Amino acid sequence: MSCDILAVDVGTSALKIGVFSPTLEKRCEAQRTYIPHMYDRGKVDIDPEVWWQALGACCAEVASDLAGVGVVSLSVTTPGLTPMADDGRALAPAVLFLDGRSHAQSAAIRTQVGERRFLAVTCNLPVSGGSSLSSILWFRDEQPEVWAAAAKFGHCNTYLVKRMTGRWAIDPSTTSITGLYNTARNDLTWNRPILELAGIPEEKLPPLLHSHEQVGGLLPPIAEELGLPRRCAVLCGANDAVLAALSGGLTEPGDINIISGTCDIANVCIDRPIASADFNIRCHVVPGRWLTFFVLNAGGAALEWFHRVACSELDDERFYTEYLPRVLDGFFRDPDPDAREARLPDYVPYLGGSRYSLDPLRGGLTGLTLETAREDLLLSIVRGNATYLGRHLEDMAQLVPIGRRVGISGGAARIRGMLDARRRWTGEYDYLFQDQSSLLGAAMLGQVSQSGWLPASGQLASGVVKEGIP
Repeated sequence: MSCDILAVDVGTSALKIGVFSPTLEKRCEAQRTYIPHMYDRGKVDIDPEVWWQALGACCAEVASDLAGVGVVSLSVTTPGLTPMADDGRALAPAVLFLDGRSHAQSAAIRTQVGERRFLAVTCNLPVSGGSSLSSILWFRDEQPEVWAAAAKFGHCNTYLVKRMTGRWAIDPSTTSITGLYNTARNDLTWNRPILELAGIPEEKLPPLLHSHEQVGGLLPPIAEELGLPRRCAVLCGANDAVLAALSGGLTEPGDINIISGTCDIANVCIDRPIASADFNIRCHVVPGRWLTFFVLNAGGAALEWFHRVACSELDDERFYTEYLPRVLDGFFRDPDPDAREARLPDYVPYLGGSRYSLDPLRGGLTGLTLETAREDLLLSIVRGNATYLGRHLEDMAQLVPIGRRVGISGGAARIRGMLDARRRWTGEYDYLFQDQSSLLGAAMLGQVSQSGWLPASGQLASGVVKEGIP
């Protein structure tokens, strides 16, 4: 018998939940925001308790809609690398993808293992923040007491699943870019030779399960705390960008998806792992598929930075619904936008560093004059972000046939004028906006877990992508 699905989407700066019917009708939704911790020297992390408190608050808000829930499905920011005690208690804050503390560990393990070997088997090179291997080695080197006490090093979904069920789990979509998983084979195995070279005991890593697999039932005290039925099964869950790709129908080779949120992500679906030092490869939740994963760490975060430092007199609503759209509209209505663009400063889009460099890259604006206005600076950031992703699509077009339709989702994609900016600077594609994609993808995992059927083609997402912005 099919039950309602509680989809939980844990993002970098907000947690959202939605209750979906077995046929994926959304019954209700709730959201809580939070702010990650940022420190000197590039550390970026968050106390996992913040995730849990946000989940509890959201469940309380929609308590009347939880009675029919039978499945809990997770979409998670990745990695959220967390050292945990045997009972699942976090021993340190969760390390987020923006983190820059482990550049030295990344360089050392690349030399020790060899970049060619990493690319051949794990399809990804270790980098600070995005690669759990580097973060685990940082704990071993810099916080040996945490290393010694840690029963497991897991991701965001590991922490939440353990707290809900008392069991350990992690999935391929989140482990793909750790530098420790056999991403090329995608066979639910850690790469033991690399573990041995890195000095990481395999028992310190969680068991691997498919994203749609049921890890266990809710512990009775947790069911009572969250207001959920005790019969609920908890799935292993998956990376939020991969689930956005799933819900957008990104299941056939050459399909393209862009996520425009705190970070910007471009995905291309492929039917074989194509490893490169210039982008990541994630395992899809669909069998026989992988996704290129090209990340701009500070996509929407760059707009937030500009708002904070250059438009602080505007509240969020005025900045995102009035000022930014007006700036974009002014550009596209200019009698000679090409001449206007030629006068814009050049923006280097590394305010949040880069996942593809061992060096702590920084953003920059050059070509400023006394005539440069703040509107010019904002347009430069929008252009720089869009152009950065466009280069990845151009590169992929040289490797595999790619389509012309781009499913696009995320808060920044809703801003009036942003799709026009994408067409001009990312590429002339058919952009189709999708609402709540990661949340819907988590609900789709719940549907799969109940049906026992996971297709390997684009049948999953019929009708969920729409042209324009609602």
